[in-house]
Amino acid sequence: MFNNVLVAVDLIMEPARFVLDKTREFVDADATIHVIHVVEPQYVQYSFDPTFTGSLTRSLERDALEGAAQRVAEICEPYAIPSELQHVILGRAADRIHEAATEHGCQAIIIGSHSQHGWRRLLGSTANAVLHGAPVDVVVVRIPKDAG
Repeated sequence: MFNNVLVAVDLIMEPARFVLDKTREFVDADATIHVIHVVEPQYVQYSFDPTFTGSLTRSLERDALEGAAQRVAEICEPYAIPSELQHVILGRAADRIHEAATEHGCQAIIIGSHSQHGWRRLLGSTANAVLHGAPVDVVVVRIPKDAG
């Protein structure tokens, strides 16, 4: 059983809550549960040019971070996870999750994974990227199709 974990979530309510429900199986009753969502830099989503960093990009990133923080708060509310344990940050997901686990002294990272098929499996997933190079144990929770 772990007593300090980092749970990485996407912003879809049902899968995120499924992973948080499943987390209870791996933690002590009084465990500290950090929740993280990583927002990809906007130039990754809108351009292949990393020099595209004008005010429009910063505005899009700020809006994305604010929206994600609000959604993470909604996801965490039924679990009484306080805002200081909710982390919404910008960057490459696997790298930032690894950094957060180390920074917060977590014993494990818990992350959900949808069954991937075809090209998506070949290209990998966030859960796969987090698993490789993780500074702590990683628990991958399989999210069933009916959970979102």
